[in-house]
Amino acid sequence: MTTRPRRFAGLALCASLALSAAAIVTSTGSASAAVPVRGTFTPVDPIRILDTRDGTGVAGERVGPVGVGRVVELDVTGVGGVPDTGAGAVVLNVTVTEAPANGYVTVFPCGDARPLASNVNVRRGVNVANQVTAKVGSDGRVCFFASSETHLVADLSGWYANDVATVPGFSYAPLTPARVVDTRDGTGLGLRPTGVMAAGEVLAVTIPGTGGVPATDVRAVTLSVTVDQAAGSGYISVYPCDQPRPVVSNLNFDPTNPTISNLATTRTSSTGQVCFFASAPTHLVVDTQGYFTTRPAVVFTGLSPVRLLDTRDGTGVVDSRPARLGRGSVVELEVGGVAGVPADAAAVLLNVTVTEASGRGYATAWPCGSPRPLASFLNFVRGVDQANLTPVRIGTGGRVCIYVHEGTQIVADVNGYYDLAEDADPAA
Repeated sequence: MTTRPRRFAGLALCASLALSAAAIVTSTGSASAAVPVRGTFTPVDPIRILDTRDGTGVAGERVGPVGVGRVVELDVTGVGGVPDTGAGAVVLNVTVTEAPANGYVTVFPCGDARPLASNVNVRRGVNVANQVTAKVGSDGRVCFFASSETHLVADLSGWYANDVATVPGFSYAPLTPARVVDTRDGTGLGLRPTGVMAAGEVLAVTIPGTGGVPATDVRAVTLSVTVDQAAGSGYISVYPCDQPRPVVSNLNFDPTNPTISNLATTRTSSTGQVCFFASAPTHLVVDTQGYFTTRPAVVFTGLSPVRLLDTRDGTGVVDSRPARLGRGSVVELEVGGVAGVPADAAAVLLNVTVTEASGRGYATAWPCGSPRPLASFLNFVRGVDQANLTPVRIGTGGRVCIYVHEGTQIVADVNGYYDLAEDADPAA
């Protein structure tokens, strides 16, 4: 890995990674010279690159929680399968743990001003995770701002290219969400009996050929993973079935919030299987969001996060008036041609947060002009701020629709966009 000088000044803790264990990188094959790969994705087998509890990612210089208002600068290039140069964004699962108070964490490219946006909502004494696709900033680093004291954990699952590389990545194909696993009714379980996953159980699922994902040429998938009726505190790990279960997690749950979702991006095994490990008894629901393929589709451009919607102050709302969403409401959010997203972009990556919810409910996002899908990407309960990342195809009028099952305030931050690859078929 590349060694960069370390510095500690003011609120910034600049860290180089101590962890440099090799990860398996899936590709179509090696190339002898650099090739254009802008916006394509290369998955890596999940690997932990930051853990303030044991010093991972901070070179052992500072073991302990991140203090109020502090910024951790994490080196994300030259480690875990990410190249030293050519990476435009990384896909991380970010977890907060052992927090003594509520707050939030903002992830943004180092070198940019800290944006008015958040990625993970911190809850006192509760483990909370959210997938983050973070633009890589100056010197190959990503910054984490903590509004309250907390430990930070980050697991890497892949990277997007911003220029050229010696390994071509894969293009993303967004889908209308479709359910492929539901242990409550037996969907996608094959011969396994319907029912709760047992503590320590691993469920292997073949994703290609289901939920809109083609049967061939699928190298990685993006899934919305939900636990329901969890019996206790625990976590879910998502990983390709042809590797040993890694020391990572994708989704944390506890009895105070027994229904919760998170996005997971993972390589599929050589036979197309994705494994789900449950550390405690729970039902599991999985919806497809998209897949990565060698065929030209859409490519990704990361952005420094920008707030597009906040019903609390009227941001992004018609007439700019604060408008709390009532039960069963749909808000149409204009995203094409806004905040750095091109007018002809195919899809956007949004971090959506619900706050001040009246009761238990869920949110669904889809391209305006299309029927609302039977799938959710965000589950919430009364009085608990909850966020989730979701890729959404852009619909009629350059808009994305968001439905809420229960009354709530809602906030949405854009983290990037997808547009057609140069040689993609726009009718595909």
